[in-house]
Amino acid sequence: MKITAVETVVPDLELSRPFVFVLVRTDEGVTGLGQTADVRTIGVLRDLAERFLIGADPRRSTLHWHEMFDWSAYHGYAGAESRAISALDIALWDVRGQLAGQPIGSLLGGPVRETVPIYNTCGAYAGNSDGERARRDPVGLAEELLAAGINCMKLAPFERFILPSRGALITKEQLAEGVAGIEKIAAALGGRMEVMIEAHGLLSPNVAAQVVAALDGLPVRWIEDPIAQDNTEEWVRLREKSTVPIAGGERLQTRHQLRRLIEHGGVDVVISDITWCGGITETKRVADLAELHGVPLATHGNSGPVNLWSAAHLLTSIPNAYMAETVRVQHDPVIGYFHKVVDGPSILTEGQLHAPTAPGLGISLRDDFPTLSY
Repeated sequence: MKITAVETVVPDLELSRPFVFVLVRTDEGVTGLGQTADVRTIGVLRDLAERFLIGADPRRSTLHWHEMFDWSAYHGYAGAESRAISALDIALWDVRGQLAGQPIGSLLGGPVRETVPIYNTCGAYAGNSDGERARRDPVGLAEELLAAGINCMKLAPFERFILPSRGALITKEQLAEGVAGIEKIAAALGGRMEVMIEAHGLLSPNVAAQVVAALDGLPVRWIEDPIAQDNTEEWVRLREKSTVPIAGGERLQTRHQLRRLIEHGGVDVVISDITWCGGITETKRVADLAELHGVPLATHGNSGPVNLWSAAHLLTSIPNAYMAETVRVQHDPVIGYFHKVVDGPSILTEGQLHAPTAPGLGISLRDDFPTLSY
């Protein structure tokens, strides 16, 4: 069995950062589906496919991962190279699963659990914005999510205040305004709805300390990526004095970059994006490393349908799974876009992400959506 072609497809969607689908085609008619972020990855995808995959056996995915990684690492792997490897690795796992007639989760050792809980990131798509809704009506949005079985929601309430100073300054008034919506949710719903705080790595250590102090006593599940991803020592110091759990790591690629953050105790929950971190092969290694240190793993999910299905396979097959991020305005069957680009049975119900049961990844790419040329 040989790989005959690797194709890239960029859907024409109303997204601020277009992502890339990858199709790995074989001479036996089986096609694997992968995905990653950023159209700048396309050149690397094509180069790696030509060097290592065309004419190769798709079932040897571990060998191909190391061939691609070793080649990429010569000039530095953490960027478009890691994202390209991620997309190709997922597609190879999809091929393997289809050939075996088994879901990828079964190839990873089988389900440890049937479902994992999800949380909703208050994102936006095509004019629908849970972020705007959270600012206007935080309690109403929280009640709506609770009715759907979702008891955690992620906000970025401080971002508009910290961007002008690039995270160096925040005032007491801005801190108070940032926590006002969370206080309303707490007053109306108590602990039934918990909030995650997204900081995108923008805070200085001093401002991060002020933010976590302002969140003390509120129903906050975690603060995510509070400090720049490479500043492990400050993550550790913040975690030691914070009463709010610290989560993060999605911007660090492969276990090589995540190792220090995990081993030095910088996070309560490590977060990884399967379509950035090195694919299913490498994110499983990250999960194993985190488990060794007693750290649970959650998946980043603002990255398209292949990422969500990959997360479902991985999280249900590892013992230290925590939660999966979802963005309902993107996956919703009415207002979202997932159903426009892939076919497959739903794996989201009542606040839970279910283990897929179809062979391979469990979804296939539609051929009737608009695309962009690259």
